[in-house]
Amino acid sequence: MRVLLTGAAGYLGSHVHRALLAAGHEVIAIDALLATVHGPDPVLPEDVSRVDLRDPDALEPLLGDVDVVCHLAAAVPMPHLRDPGRPPPSSGLNPALQQHLPAARRPRDEASTPARGVAETAAGDGHGAGPCVRGSGRPDPEAGRRAAERQRRAGEALRFGAEGMRSAALYASHNDAGTATLLAAMERAAVPRLVLGSSVAVYGEGRYRGQHSGPFYPGLRRRSDLDRGMYDHRAPRSGEVLTWEPVLEDAPLRPRSAYAASKVAQEHYALAWVANTGGDAAVLRYHHLYGDPVADGRHVRSAESGVVARFRAELRAGRQLRVFEDGGQVRDFVHVRDAAVATVAAVERPLAGFVPLNIASGRPLTLWEVAATMAKAVDGPSPLVTGQCRITDIRHMVANPERARHALDFTARTPPAQGLTDYAAARGIGRR
Repeated sequence: MRVLLTGAAGYLGSHVHRALLAAGHEVIAIDALLATVHGPDPVLPEDVSRVDLRDPDALEPLLGDVDVVCHLAAAVPMPHLRDPGRPPPSSGLNPALQQHLPAARRPRDEASTPARGVAETAAGDGHGAGPCVRGSGRPDPEAGRRAAERQRRAGEALRFGAEGMRSAALYASHNDAGTATLLAAMERAAVPRLVLGSSVAVYGEGRYRGQHSGPFYPGLRRRSDLDRGMYDHRAPRSGEVLTWEPVLEDAPLRPRSAYAASKVAQEHYALAWVANTGGDAAVLRYHHLYGDPVADGRHVRSAESGVVARFRAELRAGRQLRVFEDGGQVRDFVHVRDAAVATVAAVERPLAGFVPLNIASGRPLTLWEVAATMAKAVDGPSPLVTGQCRITDIRHMVANPERARHALDFTARTPPAQGLTDYAAARGIGRR
């Protein structure tokens, strides 16, 4: 099969590129090598061509006789991401760092010395971290309320999104305009199939249910609840605490960030392309990826994005991991190699029409469990649950992977608990 692969030098794209070649496909691999994704002076792999998707003249010659386009290219949220040419903040602090409340509570069994580590470890992607310290394995329900009350009395204002809309134009230019240009070129070249790399971020907040009510798709949590350390969503009338449920692919798309909005726009362009051309589009909504990049000697900066990568960076620096809220936020983490397997399956299995699919492990974890698992793997200190929060952070987001299992015969092979342990302990981190 002849495949045009965009984003082929990226974190996931490099894994998919190798997997497609190993499966015997002919791959035309391209990447724009954005500095915001790959860092300054990126190295172009020998078998990848540098192409900007927004250039239709560069795209046209590449689409001849292509059977399927696997579109993974995207500008993604990165630590310290800012628009090119924008001067650093006058304070000298990283912009993401300024979005965090300075107060942090240490566990009762910790020493009284100030906590090391940067609050940025949980910033920027809706992963909270919080004030329920789990010493004996059980949360302290009063810890969050006390921490939040101290912050309120100190006059600290809860922040909104860590990144806000500062990079919206960057995402719109590369993710949305680039996708629109690609789809127009595919229409002219009569390419029949698309595999689009999307994100769980398109859903925004998850799906919830009360004991006798629901389902609910709540909006932002109330400031008054967060001030009291009450992080879970509540039913609008009864006030009962809602329980999360797995999200299906037909759930409403309600993005909470500029990046997520750009991924929703990509999906909408793909849906319009299907309607206008009769083509087929498999849309892969990847959950939170982790794992090492392809070992080809390059520095793939996008592999450093995400809460798991930032946790490992903190562990490597010898710092205690910090988790927002009460640490009970639930997510699904899928290994990058499993995500590559799912992507190759989508390339090889034509699906009729527009078909969104959740690509997940199916084994959700709380953020405290993630941090504790990684810290334990390197004999690090127990994570610190800080009580810090942002109004726009998502409480729980877990999606149902059953449709992908049936459509692609895909089941993630790497259990997150084992995968996170191996990832944390790689390359001699810590004392082991």
